[in-house]
Amino acid sequence: MRTKSRVRCPILVEFEGTMTRSELFASETEKPADIAIKIREEGFRPYRVRFDDNSSTWIVSSLG
Repeated sequence: MRTKSRVRCPILVEFEGTMTRSELFASETEKPADIAIKIREEGFRPYRVRFDDNSSTWIVSSLG
């Protein structure tokens, strides 16, 4: 389980096999639903959100 942190982690968007860095950041303690809302506000349609512990990034799979 992740501990409380103030580190800003980048949010990457995966679409059609390509990973793109968004302009958004989030802490590693945020919930996937909160990340999905942030990405949705940028015009993406997320269907899966996960945190990569190895690279400290959020990865959002999107339909467009």
